[in-house]
Amino acid sequence: MAKRVVQRGLAIVLVGLAGYAVAPGCVIRVGPGDEDGAWPGSSDGAPEGGASGDAPVDDDSGGSSPADDGTGGSGPADDGTGIGPEEQQLAEEAYAHLDPEELAFASALAGNMTCALAGAVETAQLDPTAIDDETLRALLEQYAPGAMEQARAWLSGTDPAMLAYRVMPKFECERDYGCKYNSPCQQGYIPAVGHLCYVDDCGKAKCPTCPDFVNDLLQNIAIQSWCSYVCVKIGTSPPEVVAVGAGAISALRNIFFGPVCMPYP
Repeated sequence: MAKRVVQRGLAIVLVGLAGYAVAPGCVIRVGPGDEDGAWPGSSDGAPEGGASGDAPVDDDSGGSSPADDGTGGSGPADDGTGIGPEEQQLAEEAYAHLDPEELAFASALAGNMTCALAGAVETAQLDPTAIDDETLRALLEQYAPGAMEQARAWLSGTDPAMLAYRVMPKFECERDYGCKYNSPCQQGYIPAVGHLCYVDDCGKAKCPTCPDFVNDLLQNIAIQSWCSYVCVKIGTSPPEVVAVGAGAISALRNIFFGPVCMPYP
C-alpha cells in the first residue's frame, strides 16, 4: 500500500511536468468504417495489448462488466460481449437510421470531448489518496463543458464527410473496458426527451508522448479507461442525435462513471 502511494505521488509530479501532453490514446480516423464498424488496419476488436487482464472485476458496485468467456463465439447470442442479440439489434438499427454525416461528426465530437475530459482530470494534480467516487464524479462534470469547447475547436472546419464513423456501437467496450454499452445521460446536460447513449469508442487512459514507465504511473491516478457515447432520441423516425457523452472507469475502485453529456449539435 505504501509503495502504491509513493508511486502515485511520483505520478502527480510527472503529470505536472507532462502538462497538457497527458491525454488518452485517442485516434480520430478519416474515412468510413467497414461493415463491422472497424477501420482497416485497426485493432478495434480488442484493447491495446489484448483483452486479457484488462476487464474490470465485478464488485457489485455497478461498475463491472462481464468477463470474457473465451469461447470466441461470433454469433449474436454468443459473441463474448455479454449483450443479448435483441439489445444489439435495437442499437444497430438506431445507428443504421442516423444520417451518416451526423453520426460521423457526433462520433468524432464524442471521442474528442472524452479525450479532452480524461486528460483534464489526469492533469489536475490530484492527491491520489483522496480521489473518492464523489470527487471524481464532480471533476468529470466540472471539466465537461471545457472539454466540449476544446473538442469543437479541434473539429472546427472539418468536413463531416471525411470523418470515420462506426456502423454499429462498439459493444466490446463493455467486456474489454467496463463501459456501459448503453445508458441515458447521468450527468451534465440531460436531454428533455427520451434518449439512449450508445458506446461508440473506448480505450486506456495514457500519455501518448510519454515513455512506458511514465504511463505505468500516470494511467492509474484517477481514470484507467474511457468510453465515448453518441446519444440518440428514441421513439422517433428517423432517429436523431441529441447529445454526446463521456464515461470513465475509475482507477481507485474500478467503477464506471457517466455518461457525462453535452448537447448536440
